[in-house]
Amino acid sequence: MIKRTATGFLIVIVIIGAIALNSLSFVTLFFIIMLGTLYEFYNNLLRAKIHPQTVYGLIIASIFYIFAFLNAIGFIPIRFIFLFFPLISVVFLAELFLRENRPFHNIAFTMLGLFYIALPFSLFNYFVFHPSEELILKSGGEADIVNFIFQPGFKVNYYYQILLGFFFLNWLNDTGAYLIGVPFGKHKLFKRISPKKSWEGFIGGVLFSVATAILLARFFPVLQLYNWLVMAFIVVVFATFGDLVESMLKRYLGLKDSGSLLPGHGGLLDRFDGVIFSAPIVYAYLSMIF
Repeated sequence: MIKRTATGFLIVIVIIGAIALNSLSFVTLFFIIMLGTLYEFYNNLLRAKIHPQTVYGLIIASIFYIFAFLNAIGFIPIRFIFLFFPLISVVFLAELFLRENRPFHNIAFTMLGLFYIALPFSLFNYFVFHPSEELILKSGGEADIVNFIFQPGFKVNYYYQILLGFFFLNWLNDTGAYLIGVPFGKHKLFKRISPKKSWEGFIGGVLFSVATAILLARFFPVLQLYNWLVMAFIVVVFATFGDLVESMLKRYLGLKDSGSLLPGHGGLLDRFDGVIFSAPIVYAYLSMIF
C-alpha cells in the first residue's frame, strides 16, 4: 500500500506539473508516455507468440502524435491525414517479406496498438489546443504562448483546464472505486474478467466523480457544471470498461500486470487503461459542444 500510494502520488505530481507548466512540457511528457505504453503493449504480445512490427509501429505512432499536435495548433490542415494511408499499407506489405507463421496476427495487433494507445494519447492535443474564442476567454486568455523554431512568431493558445479536469475525474473515479469497493464490495461487476471489481466500487467511483465535477465547475469554469457532470459520467462508464478490456487482454496473454515500471501499479497500461479508453469518448463530446 505504501509503495502504491507513493508511486501514485509521484505520477499525479508529474502529470499535473507537465500539463500546468506549459505546452512543451505537456507535449513531451505524453509523447514519452505514449511510446512507453505502446512498446509495453507490443512487448507483452510476444508471450502469445505474436510478433507485431514494434519499431515501425512506434514510428507511425510518433508521426501520428506529431501530426495531431501540428493540426491542433493550426499549423497544418487536416487533409494531411491522408498521408497515413501509405504508411499503414506498409504494415501489410512488410509481412510479405518477414516470413512469419501468423502474418495477419502480427498485422492486426500492430494496428490495434495504434488505435488502442497512440490514437487516444494523440487526441490529448485537441484537449489543450482549441480554436474556440469562447473557450479561450473562459480559460483566462492565452495561458501559454509558444514560439516555434521552424516559424518564429507562430503563436499557440494553450489551456490546460479541460485535460487536467479529465485526469482528476479519472483519478477520483479510481480512488472512489478502491475506497468503497475494497471494504464493501460484495456484488461482482464482471466476475469472468475481473473478480475484484464490484458494483459497490462502481457506485463509489460515481460518487467521487460527481463530487469532483462539482469542484471542477467551481475552480475550472471553462466548462459549465452540466458539461463537467457529463464528462464525469463518460469517465466513470468508459474508464471502467477500459479497465475491464485491459484485464481481458492480460488474461489472454497470461499476465498479472502489463509491466513492472510503476511499483505498486504494474505497467503503464495498467495505469492508463481507463484514460485511453475514455479519452476518445470525451473528445467526441467536447467536439460537439465547441
